[in-house]
Amino acid sequence: MANPKSYLAKKAAKKAAKVTLKHAAHGTATKAKRRPIRSVTLLLTGAAAGSSVSFAIARRATRRRLHAEKVAADAAAVVAADQERAAARHERRRAELDDRTLTDRVKSEIFRPADSPKGDVVVDSENGVVHLRGSVATAELRDRLVGDASAVDGVQRVENLLSVRD
Repeated sequence: MANPKSYLAKKAAKKAAKVTLKHAAHGTATKAKRRPIRSVTLLLTGAAAGSSVSFAIARRATRRRLHAEKVAADAAAVVAADQERAAARHERRRAELDDRTLTDRVKSEIFRPADSPKGDVVVDSENGVVHLRGSVATAELRDRLVGDASAVDGVQRVENLLSVRD
């Protein structure tokens, strides 16, 4: 009968040769020559790499967020300035329209009678003050024009620059 040690030794040698050929074909070392990577080392390496990538991504995101906030603040400042300019422009136009409207109201009031000197009297207004310029035939007509202009709603004062023709 065969020696059992030699049979087991042959079987182990055959298995080692088979594994060596397998690793040689793949270009890896045999099991005996390889050093196993411990799971803790692998875990720490992965954690370090993940932490580095996460830090880089967070830093980039922070820079982008800060840039976006700066752009938004600049845009808000531009919008506020535009709104302020538009409001000022609107107030100027409103004041001009108010003066024009007041002038038109005064003209329609004082030139309503048929005997009014439409071509001889110039009416204009500025900030609620109505200016009457030109010449009229009588002092009574002048006083009537000033009185009618003063009666118009929105007139603060009437500047009488009318002269009486002789």
